[in-house]
Amino acid sequence: MMNETLLIVADLGLLRAYREVENLADRKPHLELIEEFKPEGARQKLSDQMTDQAGRFPRGGGADHTSGDLSAGENLQAEAEEERHLISDLAEKINVLLADKTVMRCSIAISGAIHNQLLEAINPKARAKIGKVLTSNLTKTPPGELQAHFVK
Repeated sequence: MMNETLLIVADLGLLRAYREVENLADRKPHLELIEEFKPEGARQKLSDQMTDQAGRFPRGGGADHTSGDLSAGENLQAEAEEERHLISDLAEKINVLLADKTVMRCSIAISGAIHNQLLEAINPKARAKIGKVLTSNLTKTPPGELQAHFVK
């Protein structure tokens, strides 16, 4: 197929890419899922990924040294690094999808939390094929309803 159009929806834990295909019966474009990508580690808590107990500190333990449960003590820097890694994985997947010479244009919906970072991480050649960009998490939207969001 030449002149393919893709529609991509993404959040930090899921990317779905659809190809627009014309239904011969009614001549209306429909979406066909061509890629579903769930970055490794996206659905795990940082504490589940770390194997040691480092960084866990007693909760409470104020001036009177009252003992309490251990707090998670998750390292915010490690969380930010994990998010950057996941965004990089998503951008690389988009770069590969848009590198296909048959893909001429693409519309994309990205959740607001990662919108700017993901767009910046996509290489310029791939970004040039992206037309409409929505700041919205549509990963759970049924395929039959996705196109309507881009027409608005």
